[in-house]
Amino acid sequence: MDNAVKAGTGANIPVMVDFGAFRLDRPHEELITKRLRPGDMYTHAYLPAVPMFDKDGKVRQYLWEGRKRGVLFDAGHGGGSFVFRYAVPAIKQGFIPDSISTDLHTSSMIGGMKDMTNVMSKFLNMGMTLEQVVRASTWHPARQIKRPELGNLSVGSPADVAVFSVQKGKFGFVDVYGAKMDGTQMITAEMTFRDGRMYWDLNGLARPSWDKLPKDYGPQADWTWDGVVSSGVRGRK
Repeated sequence: MDNAVKAGTGANIPVMVDFGAFRLDRPHEELITKRLRPGDMYTHAYLPAVPMFDKDGKVRQYLWEGRKRGVLFDAGHGGGSFVFRYAVPAIKQGFIPDSISTDLHTSSMIGGMKDMTNVMSKFLNMGMTLEQVVRASTWHPARQIKRPELGNLSVGSPADVAVFSVQKGKFGFVDVYGAKMDGTQMITAEMTFRDGRMYWDLNGLARPSWDKLPKDYGPQADWTWDGVVSSGVRGRK
């Protein structure tokens, strides 16, 4: 890990550390308060093995000290690295993630993690504001990896846009222990654009009604309708 930090220093880039196995001779506290540099990231912030709370159930001081010196904490849900019994009390005490991530792999996507919007919804229901959740999922990660052209809608940035809706109702969320947390809000991805091109339109928000579509439209590679470019159907330009 020390060599990784040296390499990061030489390349002028941050490092993200998944500490893996915890040992007495490799304490998590030393990683956070001494080994990582400001701007480096620790992922799996709500991992069950992290010594997060003191005997009174308070977030331990070394984590606050690490955050104060500039160490960043990534959620890194994954298939075994996120539990509500850590995340809920930590977030209530203000220890929210700097970045929200899925740690997507085959077991996490069919387990409690599922997808990015599901993970975002968990943090929304645990008390983070929608603005905090969106920033931790877009702009914050872009800055953390020194890619400020990403994760924002500024002039000159790539037109990578996700359009969300927030559904209200009764929802259930599951952690890696299989434990459930009830929630009242669910973030849903309605549309997704990459470089200005639409790749996902859940409810057909950009689509013409079937009874208004010109008869000469048919299934081709691309189509435009009122300036929206998509895949699947092609029409007159």
